[in-house]
Amino acid sequence: MLVPIVQGGLGFFTLVLDISSNVTEYNVLTAATAAGYNASTDARPIVVNVASGVTVSGSTTHAMRTGVLNAATSLTININGSVDGYTGATGGLVAVPGSVGGDAIYWETTGTSVVNVASGANLRSGGGGGGGGGQRGGARAFDGKNCTGSILYGSYGSTGAAGGFGQAGATGGTGTYNAASEPSCGPQAVGGGGAGGAAGFAIRKNSKTITVNNSGTIAGTIG
Repeated sequence: MLVPIVQGGLGFFTLVLDISSNVTEYNVLTAATAAGYNASTDARPIVVNVASGVTVSGSTTHAMRTGVLNAATSLTININGSVDGYTGATGGLVAVPGSVGGDAIYWETTGTSVVNVASGANLRSGGGGGGGGGQRGGARAFDGKNCTGSILYGSYGSTGAAGGFGQAGATGGTGTYNAASEPSCGPQAVGGGGAGGAAGFAIRKNSKTITVNNSGTIAGTIG
């Protein structure tokens, strides 16, 4: 949608992009280009409106990214719904770290940039994945003099919990020995769990300058 505005006495048309239903991995440049914008020559301001009740989410990459717009194009993102990064993957055995959570907005453009988070709206990075469980212990029993019998194995450590929006995942649990075994009789010591993954960014600025006005909820780092 094109909306006429006046800036500095000159007539411009603002390109307004309305997100009125749930969408995954929204690219501002892609949507603007589909609406007739040309990043090489077009200096029009762009306004992106995320409607109330609508969620922009990620599954494998950023929930929203700006793309590289014309340097003279200002970009304003008005969030009335939610822009949410994805949760990082859980680490596997043995002690594999959890993955980093997804970014909510990934900023790539250099023009004047503003993000407005309305009351009741959300801008939230994805939580980190939980760390994988630690190594189980393996040892024989001890009869008071000798290590005897077959190797008895305990349990792998539990998987760490994934982090909530804007939070790191939890470290995985330490493995255990079998209760009937003697740790000193074992070839396989228990191990600690993998580290939880870090949260993503609410806005990954990539050294760009962005004005953020927040009346809602922001979870995660802007940086």
